[in-house]
Amino acid sequence: MIARRTVVTAGFWGGLALAAKVFDARAAEGTGSPEDTIRTLQAVLVDTARRLGRVAVAERYRALEPTIVKTHDLPYIAEFALRRQWPMLAEPDRQRFIAAFQRLSVMTYAARFGNVAPDAFRPLETGVPDANGRVQVKTAIKREGQPDVTLEYLLQKAREDWQIINIVADGVSDLALKRAEYQRVFASGGIEGLIAELEQQTNRLERG
Repeated sequence: MIARRTVVTAGFWGGLALAAKVFDARAAEGTGSPEDTIRTLQAVLVDTARRLGRVAVAERYRALEPTIVKTHDLPYIAEFALRRQWPMLAEPDRQRFIAAFQRLSVMTYAARFGNVAPDAFRPLETGVPDANGRVQVKTAIKREGQPDVTLEYLLQKAREDWQIINIVADGVSDLALKRAEYQRVFASGGIEGLIAELEQQTNRLERG
């Protein structure tokens, strides 16, 4: 995922700050639509880059964690990635894996969006719900001198919130990549090896 810095007006930053405040005020009520979820994610990514783009990745991690947890169904994604092995795992191992997966997910955003520009994201396009009630929201990230990176978010409603369960970037499913990788690691090292691998990836991202 590619981002760049630009000079922006005070009015634009005021709008981002307002979006973040609206999200905080609305958190207890849930995100009202799939578009709300994606706009919130984008606004917080940009605002965090503005405020904390030059600090350590760990600082951005702490700032982003509540939003990433709110806008993504991370337990669902973690379970789906290990769908074949999940019934065989003890509950403590499931929770350890979910926790490691959450840390890696948040750290990935913190590391990759440290300098995301305020005009990086294209407008949203929302599809109709599928047979399972899931909705796809399309957008893109602008890249200077290169084609845009297309992003297709798949969301489902959990209680009052619309949450992301997969991201397809330029036609490549993030969930499919995770499933393939995690199945390979699990086959050779079991759940302990997989958790260790996720923790190593998180540490590498934090070190930069």
